[in-house]
Amino acid sequence: MSKDTAIVYWLMPAKSERELFRQLIRILAKEFDAPHFEPHLTLFATRRAQPPPAKILQAFTASPVRLRIRGTAFSGKFTKTLFVRFESNQSLEKLSSNLGQSLGMRINSPRDPHVSLLYKKFPARIKKELAAVIKLPFSAVTFDSVAAVRCVVPAETGADVQAWRVIGTNGLSE
Repeated sequence: MSKDTAIVYWLMPAKSERELFRQLIRILAKEFDAPHFEPHLTLFATRRAQPPPAKILQAFTASPVRLRIRGTAFSGKFTKTLFVRFESNQSLEKLSSNLGQSLGMRINSPRDPHVSLLYKKFPARIKKELAAVIKLPFSAVTFDSVAAVRCVVPAETGADVQAWRVIGTNGLSE
């Protein structure tokens, strides 16, 4: 299968939560020889690079979003190897919709909002054990910035993840 690129819009955790997610991702990546990546919640992807994503984000305004954690889970999909699942809410739906409108697109809220902790192919038994032991010290996470990232799609390997490049960011404020 040939690889393509897309612009993927991410919601980024606020600093204190982001640091904890970074440490967890770093530990898991080292332990399982997996790629490092920035903690993020994927909002949507598009192949459109016009108007320029950095310009869109500069003009975009929204309030931070706070999401309740549903738990740690795993799947057979590379980009959802091990992840923290969140409950969606109106703030997330509104932000996704408004960002999509800024791009001239109709966007729905993410179906399964989550922050990945590990990208690696390995047995379900191990993923299940990891999901059972990972407990976060908070019940909700505040997301206070949005990033546009040029990604290889589909992301199926560590090299694909390492090729991701942030091309624009914007903080969210009240």
